[in-house]
Amino acid sequence: MSGLLGDLKRFDRIELSQVASHPKACCEMVKHSVFAQLMHYGDTGTALAAVPGLFRWGPVHWPAHWCDLVDHGDLVGDCGVHADVAAALLTRKSVPHTRARAAVLTPPMAPAHWRAVWNEAQVNDAWIGRNTVHHEVLRVGNRWWDPSDARWFSGPGAHTGSGHVLALREDGGQWQLAPETATAPAPDAPSEPHASQPTHAVPSTHALPSTHALPQGVLP
Repeated sequence: MSGLLGDLKRFDRIELSQVASHPKACCEMVKHSVFAQLMHYGDTGTALAAVPGLFRWGPVHWPAHWCDLVDHGDLVGDCGVHADVAAALLTRKSVPHTRARAAVLTPPMAPAHWRAVWNEAQVNDAWIGRNTVHHEVLRVGNRWWDPSDARWFSGPGAHTGSGHVLALREDGGQWQLAPETATAPAPDAPSEPHASQPTHAVPSTHALPSTHALPQGVLP
């Protein structure tokens, strides 16, 4: 439990990701292309599920601009990119939501692999904790959405394509622990903003769900 609490304090120092935009064509063209593709879908649920498919998963140097996400003609994104784009899409569709973060217990070999990939790209690996990894998600109504895995999950204790969700915290709220880990008080949310640090991505291992996989009455 002490290891998890240490990870949660570490993750509180990571700012939720926001892709910035230069006031130039370099960023406007990329941003317009992304949202033009997403707005092409007939319903919000399908558009939301399509977000991770637009980006090749990989390290992102934060803070990032839209033009920074282009690599050899492809778009590159991590879970911070997925979450920020998904949140922007929901805002455009007037769907109430909040940004959130999760502490995810992944397969044993995954953190070492990701750390090697991030180090090779010379990108900060602060998102890899001692026992868990930091993953950006969304709260939509009373449901949780994993924008990298493109599916709903029930909350702390759930399993997603990324791993086992041990804790969740909405932006500005308190950490919610999975029942099997809630044997000690969770750390308080930070009272003051921390210096921005790079975030991460946990890759999805599932195909994008169809519209039927999305719950009715939450998204238009």
